[in-house]
Amino acid sequence: MTRIENEIEINAPVEKVYEYYTNPDNIKNTWPRDVVKESESTTGQNEQGSEMKVKGEYMGTQQELTLEVIDKQPNKRLVARQTQGPFQKLESIQEFQANGDATHVKHTIDYELPTGGKVANLLTGNEAEDRFRQGMQQAAQTVKDKLEQ
Repeated sequence: MTRIENEIEINAPVEKVYEYYTNPDNIKNTWPRDVVKESESTTGQNEQGSEMKVKGEYMGTQQELTLEVIDKQPNKRLVARQTQGPFQKLESIQEFQANGDATHVKHTIDYELPTGGKVANLLTGNEAEDRFRQGMQQAAQTVKDKLEQ
C-alpha cells in the first residue's frame, strides 16, 4: 500500500475549513481538472455511511469511483473508503486541528493499484503517486486561497 500525505495551515476557523474541505461538491472545484472532473454526494448529507462519486480522467481514460464515509467527527476528522472503482484499495483521511484562529489540515491517501486492468496498464506506481501528491497539494492551496480571502 502506498501512502501520500499533505499538511497545510489555513488562516480560517476550523468549522469553516472542515465544512468546505469535506463537502463532496467542492472536490471538483479544488483538485486539478485532469485528476477530478466531477464529484457529488449520491446519498444526501456527508454523514457516516453516505456515499459520493468522483469521476476523473487518467491517461485519457474516464474512471469513476464511489467513496463511503466510514468515520466522521465534525471539525476533527473525515475518513472515506473506496467501495467501487479502479483501485485495489483507496482510503482518504482528512484531519483538522484548531490552532487559534487558524486550522491545521492533514490529508492522507492510502491506496493500492490493481494488479491488472485499465488503471494498472495506464499508470505506473510513480505516476499515480505523483498525480495524487500534486492533486493534494493543489487542492489544499486552492482551499487556503479561497478561505483566506
